Amino acid sequence: MPRPSDPVVVVGGGLAGMAAAARLAKAGHPVQLFERQHTLGGHWQAFDLPGVGLVDAAPGVFAFPAPWRDLFRKSGRPLEAELARSGHALVPAEPVRHTFADGSTLDLPTERGQQYAVLSQAYGPGVAARWRDLLDGLDEVWQTLRPLGLERELEHHRPLPRPVRARLRARDNLATIAASLAEPHLTALVRSIAYRHGASPERTPAWVAVDLVVSRTFGRWQVQGPADRPGDTGRSSVLAEALASRLALRRVALHPDEPVDAVLVEAGRAVGVRTLRGETRAAAVVVTTDPRRLGALLPGNAALRLRRDLRRLTPAEAPTVTHELRPGPGAGVRETVTLTDRGVPVISYLRPVAAGTLVSRHDFTRTQPDPGAGVAWRGFRQWRRRPPVVPDLPGLYTASASSPAGSAPSSVILSGALASYACHDRLSAAEDR
Repeated sequence: MPRPSDPVVVVGGGLAGMAAAARLAKAGHPVQLFERQHTLGGHWQAFDLPGVGLVDAAPGVFAFPAPWRDLFRKSGRPLEAELARSGHALVPAEPVRHTFADGSTLDLPTERGQQYAVLSQAYGPGVAARWRDLLDGLDEVWQTLRPLGLERELEHHRPLPRPVRARLRARDNLATIAASLAEPHLTALVRSIAYRHGASPERTPAWVAVDLVVSRTFGRWQVQGPADRPGDTGRSSVLAEALASRLALRRVALHPDEPVDAVLVEAGRAVGVRTLRGETRAAAVVVTTDPRRLGALLPGNAALRLRRDLRRLTPAEAPTVTHELRPGPGAGVRETVTLTDRGVPVISYLRPVAAGTLVSRHDFTRTQPDPGAGVAWRGFRQWRRRPPVVPDLPGLYTASASSPAGSAPSSVILSGALASYACHDRLSAAEDR
């Protein structure tokens, strides 16, 4: 059994691991975080590109900043105040520009009325109304999803009631949703959501289209850098760096360059981890690595149901990310999405840097499986096979881009929150007994 002095061990220093560690430390638990790399941030960590400065593979524009704000507010200083200390700010982004296979373009705003006006002018009132009605329907889907892995733990052992499955359109896939618009450009745009999630539209559940209504509801955001650091504008890894600073403030003990080899299990309970430097006893273990790595950390006789489900999962397809420096000053951050006729996207983020304009391309026409990018969709049922926040092994908790919340940055942050809540509640209940 864990001792009162044992820390909570977090395995993995990506967004989910940092989010869980910050919340647990703020709740009063001693926390030790083990990371196999030298720096924190995972896919969001920055690196120095000669002649350019700091770059990253994170999206330059993102939606749904509320989980970021909630994380910083509940672990110390609010996000806006934290960013202001270094001269940064979170500001609304410009509308995304879509370029289609026939060469035409569409600048699509996020606001409902503006979307209708732009689409009505481009394609006619009938198409604009179908788009509006689709997103209005997806708003109900979004409200249904929020307690199913985003704001509350998805209870894997309980089947979803039929009315819930109906609202989530469990029988449909994203390709069906896209085809219902009956307009080639918008069909390609909706299909592109599946490729962004590392899977094909035909295998991606229809409810994943809520990305459209999330952007419409919460807007699209970017980091604004200080005047003396123009290269920070549009560099989303600034948020990961601020989160790493929060861990230092909360006195989380960091173990960089120290990969975990195994989760220790005694008497049917996770009681610590083992690295090349030895064993660390733990009150609880929060694993935030990908499913393949999670399965390898567990002994063969532990968490049998979890291990069975993990074997059925395959990694999401991640894009090839490249960076190109163009001469001439940039005029702010711009996201452009170039779509094939099937909807496969190449997403480019243009942002100003000291030496000119940096173009960071996320090319989904050139992909490779990446366990850190989440799980590739294989239909609606696969959703409930993703690693649960509380698996069938006491003392173990999970959070990652492969969680039921999904692989979007905000979803990864939320998965870390849910793992920290579950861990804290169970440790507090044990202390009360």
